[in-house]
Amino acid sequence: TSRVLSCSQAVEPSSWSKGWFAQDLINLDEEKTAFENVSCTSLQDRMTILNLLGMLGLSYDKAQQKVANLSGGERVRLSLAKVLLADANLLILDEPTNFLDMAAIEALETFLKEYEGSVLLVSHDQQFVETSVHRQWEIVQACLVKKS
Repeated sequence: TSRVLSCSQAVEPSSWSKGWFAQDLINLDEEKTAFENVSCTSLQDRMTILNLLGMLGLSYDKAQQKVANLSGGERVRLSLAKVLLADANLLILDEPTNFLDMAAIEALETFLKEYEGSVLLVSHDQQFVETSVHRQWEIVQACLVKKS
């Protein structure tokens, strides 16, 4: 359920569990495997984790490798998977489609359509935004405006 709050309304931040995807990849432990990185913050079972990693383009073999041995693009996909599968009711996604191929973007779109929490998405990929969100807001002249 989503709602718009006025400036006078308060939200209890302690009730939020947030997942943050940023392009700096600081949420990854290079000494752990890709699978271990995701599973340490996820309540999902092994198969669910491996399935999402696969949908984002990380094979079973890649999931067993240490993060230090993954390419930059693979690390981006892993970081995104870690955020998506974390036990969070608010996802904050900063340019999540950067470095993703079409198959991975489609997997992300599917995930977001089925996600039951809230998503704060920042993206210049207008097609992705159009197919992934229910409501759009823009910042116009320092004001937050609902896009019609």
